[in-house]
Amino acid sequence: MRITLSAREHYDRLAELGHGWNDPPILRSYMSRWDGPPFFEMLGDLSEKDVLEIGVGAGRLARQVLGRGCRTLLGIDISPATLIATEQALASHRTFRTALADICSFRRDNAFDVAYSVLTFMHVKDKLTAFRNIAASLRRGGRFVLSVDRESPTLEFGDWRVHLYPWSPEQYVDARQVAGFTVTDCLAVVASWMSPD
Repeated sequence: MRITLSAREHYDRLAELGHGWNDPPILRSYMSRWDGPPFFEMLGDLSEKDVLEIGVGAGRLARQVLGRGCRTLLGIDISPATLIATEQALASHRTFRTALADICSFRRDNAFDVAYSVLTFMHVKDKLTAFRNIAASLRRGGRFVLSVDRESPTLEFGDWRVHLYPWSPEQYVDARQVAGFTVTDCLAVVASWMSPD
């Protein structure tokens, strides 16, 4: 029988198990469907930009963003265990900081040039508040890149499950426009997991 965990409990457990730091090549290839070259093209030139990552997780993307010359990168996450491991893994990057925060309550007016999130919004219940906080946190002309999956109501993982808050791509576009964003590009990527066995 599976137990039900909150998103925070789920990611705390994954951090304790070491997930995300030493992913095998097949899993890295799978994840690049959401954050591969098209994603980075949408992020644009990051040199000398102040950047916000929503759901920094293991820092897999943060490592790449830091390598693209951003001035600062703040990674927020709801999992304390994840942030401890990520801070240790990226300790050599002086421009990288983390904050234990939920995007539904995190807001720093006019603090960032770019914000992005990959596969995090499935855990966000109040997406419109989250979008409004991101919009307020971006400077004029700022850019927000969101990568989402076609979600199901639950995430099944080994002995536990996590409840999700699925939206259609159209709902995401509508909510971002209501929050004050101008949606310029939507890129559909079809991905399905195939076991290496």
